[in-house]
Order: sequence, then structure tokens, then C-alpha cells
Amino acid sequence: MTGGGHSHDENGQLPPAATAGDDLRATRPRKLQGSEHAATQGVSAALLRPLATVLTRLGRDGDAFLAELGLGGDMPADTYVAGDLVDGALERIAAARADPVFGITLARTASSSPLGLFGHMVWLSGTIGDAIERAARLYAVVSRRTRLEVLRTSDGVVLRQGTIAGVSRGPILTEFVFASFALRARAATDGRFTVGGVEFRHGRVDDPAYREVFRAPVTFESSADQLVFDPEQLDLPLVTADPLTSSTLESVAEKLAATGDEGALPGRVERALDRRIGAPVTIEDVAAELGISERTLRRELVRHGTSFRALLDQARRRYADESLSRGRSMKAIALELGFSDPSAFSRAYKRWTGRPRNGKPT
Repeated sequence: MTGGGHSHDENGQLPPAATAGDDLRATRPRKLQGSEHAATQGVSAALLRPLATVLTRLGRDGDAFLAELGLGGDMPADTYVAGDLVDGALERIAAARADPVFGITLARTASSSPLGLFGHMVWLSGTIGDAIERAARLYAVVSRRTRLEVLRTSDGVVLRQGTIAGVSRGPILTEFVFASFALRARAATDGRFTVGGVEFRHGRVDDPAYREVFRAPVTFESSADQLVFDPEQLDLPLVTADPLTSSTLESVAEKLAATGDEGALPGRVERALDRRIGAPVTIEDVAAELGISERTLRRELVRHGTSFRALLDQARRRYADESLSRGRSMKAIALELGFSDPSAFSRAYKRWTGRPRNGKPT
């Protein structure tokens, strides 16, 4: 979770929400060179521009970093850069600095001031629980190549960076996310927030920075990138809380998160449904995966001339056609798609296709 907090610029002013909104004039995210999937699997200008400022504080050329990524000053916040380009640029800077914990270094440097629209929205929330709920739901504002998940387990609350099949990510931004969260949560609660443990998928790095930042055991070569803390801490109030401003920024962030590749939110919903079909799926499930509220998802689909029900029926039809072509039974498909019996599935299939199963168009 990237920086944030009720901080001010050198003139003592909180960057106005209108400034963030000015970056959102476009209605769809731009993808840059480096990957045809940048808009759906990339890192956004909403994170990269503030990150360039952090690099400048560290003595690097932030403008050169943005130029290397092809991110011009006239490009809006809903511009996404291919993740592998971002990883490569950060890894070269880390190598030049001989810094094996560059993600931690970035987080420490960024913790002294807010980090863009997303950071302000998160850390102006009322409690730790409010902050991580907003961060997880709207994580697409800063990255579309991973998801931020909040889980309750027997070990406590788990803040996990969820993977997307086939999408790689480097360790620098992963460590940056969790170190930023630990530092900001501690600062925003006057030191009351504590981390129970941290796990990283990448290989072990022996450096005292991990203990200094997390103040908890850190495990490497784990099965997931995640941070664990006690559930009672969800109710810790934030000294940075400003509900009115946070709500305003949340509205802006929801508009950003609602856009998809080439503006096609229906396409993102279709892919989410295709991944989930074959098991019970609800609009709440899909909205959570896309990082937007159910209300926003419904509204945006209507704006695109469709509905969740229509897209769900299309996904069911695709699944049914594929399953039938493989010779699977009507009963098995009906159960997987949530129908009460095969006859109900047959009626739905005729409604979707205009023909009975294995029949000709009527």
C-alpha cells in the first residue's frame, strides 16, 4: 500500500482533489509501449509519477525514469506502463546504487510525505480497517498486474498481494507496498500498529532493514507475498483521518478503477466471469476482483449498454458450449452453472442461443 497521510507540501497545503481530478480527463486508460497488455497488467501513472519524486529525493533523475518508461507529462493518471518495463527500470537503479533492499529504501523515503491520490485517499480514512478496505478495493488505481487481498485467518488479518495467472512481478515494488503500509500504519496510529509477520516469495536477502521497518519476523521463499497483523488493530483510529476529503478522493479513484483496457469494462467483467464460471459467482465477487463497488460496476455497465446479467449469461453460454463440445453431461454442466436441474439449463440454453441443445436455430 503506497504512502499517504494527512501531510502537506512545502507551502503547507494538501494537494487538492481537483488536481487529481484534472489527471482523469480521459475516460479510458492508455497503454504504453512494451506490452499490448499494459492497460490490464501494468503499473499506473498515478503511482509512477509520485514514485519519480521519491527517486529525485534519493538523488536520481525522476524525469529520466519517467522518460525511460515513455510516460510524458501530458499523459493522464489512467495511463498504464507494462510491469516488466517498470521492474527493469527500478532494478537498474537499484544495481547502480548497490542497494539490495531498494523497495524498502523507497518506502522509507516516501513515508515522510503523501504519495499521490491513492495514498491520500487511503490514509485519510478513519481507521486501519477502513484504510485497507479502500486500498484493496481500489488497488487497480495503482496496479493492474496484482490484487491486494484482505483475508481473515487463524493467524490474524492477512494483507496479501494476489497473483494474476501469467503475470510476473519483481520484488522491488512488492517490498515497497508492504514496507509502505507498515511505516504509514505505524505513523498514522502514533506507533500503536504492529506487524505480526511478513512473507515474501522471492529469495532471501540478509539485511537489517527488514527488521528495522517491519519489527517482526520476515520469511523468504514463501508461497505468497503477505503481511499479517492482529485483527483488533483494524479498529485503531488514524490521527490523519479526514473523512470528507477521503470520500472525495475515493469518488475520483472509483472512476479510475472502473476503466479497463481500452475503456472496455465489459471486457474486464467477461474475463473475470470466465475465470470464475463453473462455480457460483455474484456481482459482488466480480466487483471485488475489479476493485470497484457493486454500485459503480452496475452504473458503468449500463453506460456501456449492457448489464451484469447479460454478461453472466454470455459467460455461461461460452462455458456450456465448450463443455458440451467435450461430451460432458447436461446434469454436470447444469450443476456447475448453478441451475436446479438439467431441464432448467436446457431452457436457459435455448434462450441464450435461440436453439435447443445440439439443435438448429429456431
